[in-house]
Amino acid sequence: MIEARPGPLSGFRVLELTTTVSGPMCGMTLADQGAEVIKVEPPFTGDTARYLGPERGGFTSLFATLNRNKKSVALDLKDAGQRAIFLKLVESADVVVENYRPGVLDRLGLGYEMLSKVNPGLVYASITGYSHGPYENRRVYDPLIQATSGTAWAQGEGDPQNIKTIIFDKVTALTTAQGITAALLERERTGEGQYLPVTMLESALSYQWNDVFWSRAWIGNDVAEAPGELAEWFPMFHAKDGPVMMILLKDELIELLSVWRGSELHLDPRFSTIRARYENRDAFVAAVNELIADVEVDEVCETLDAFGIPVARVNTLDEVMHDPQVKHLGSVIETEHPAGGPIRLARPPVPFHGYRETAETFPRNHAPTVGQDSAEVLAALGIDSATIDELRARDEANGELLKAMLEAAKAEG
Repeated sequence: MIEARPGPLSGFRVLELTTTVSGPMCGMTLADQGAEVIKVEPPFTGDTARYLGPERGGFTSLFATLNRNKKSVALDLKDAGQRAIFLKLVESADVVVENYRPGVLDRLGLGYEMLSKVNPGLVYASITGYSHGPYENRRVYDPLIQATSGTAWAQGEGDPQNIKTIIFDKVTALTTAQGITAALLERERTGEGQYLPVTMLESALSYQWNDVFWSRAWIGNDVAEAPGELAEWFPMFHAKDGPVMMILLKDELIELLSVWRGSELHLDPRFSTIRARYENRDAFVAAVNELIADVEVDEVCETLDAFGIPVARVNTLDEVMHDPQVKHLGSVIETEHPAGGPIRLARPPVPFHGYRETAETFPRNHAPTVGQDSAEVLAALGIDSATIDELRARDEANGELLKAMLEAAKAEG
């Protein structure tokens, strides 16, 4: 068995009190970089993501792909005795990351003020939709943040549409993970922990501001406006056998395309400058489509690439794994989940010290069952065996009950 190289966060312990996507993806990012991430889940049910998405062997794809390289400890934080166990975990932790609704953990005595007294060096990250203010108590989902942040409006040009990915759950996850890493770096210098309240709304605004909001950045009436928003400069084109993406910003690229196809398109005043092409973009797209209507996508890509024109075929989801560049980089790894069976995982994108994970070394551990690591973690804390046995018996009984309930639900359709 090939040994994976320890990641840069090796030696740091993270307690993850999260569910669904934003918190788990933050924890996964830290775990992929070497941190020991202990996912503290409610007994019996665990993380909501365990029930979302295609399922096999008791694991959904959503949970399996967001919770690799973690340990699972099942604790009922509403129970005083089990909260005491959690506080013992906090004593040895470097980070707590949570995405409960505002105030929930404070009411349990597990907010930052309490935990920082237990562990003054603790970095405590809270992921919420809005943190505080008029929307503080609203329930939050990614599409709602897309609506509030202007994203849905920007997609539809007057006909609002959401992006077909839970983009701001994931943007917030990466934002929080980076913030945690920076806070740990500061703690190494000062010895001080801190509280990091991260909102999905602010993560969304920060992510979009330089392009989606570029026409709202300068204040005043003396601004030389650019035509449209940046993303609108990149229309999709269609060749003989399918769509193709070409970036035709520079005027000289239009001339190269025209000469290749024996056309004088570049001389048409409607298309001779970037502003003109934007103002007449529907006609421009139609004219380019006519130029390449009898050319297959592969030839378009090969020819334009040779000319230095940015181009790419539009892969279907099934084609992505077989794209020559994806295969060359080994970006998608096929491995075996012990319960779920064969699974594809996207490899972590940052190769620290040039090390790239392989199917033999990645992940270190697959997504765990609820409470899979409770006995190991609690024994290391010095929790007596009788208490551990009691918790294990409870988890096993609840697991059997949950399995029966799920099977009954499937039988009922």
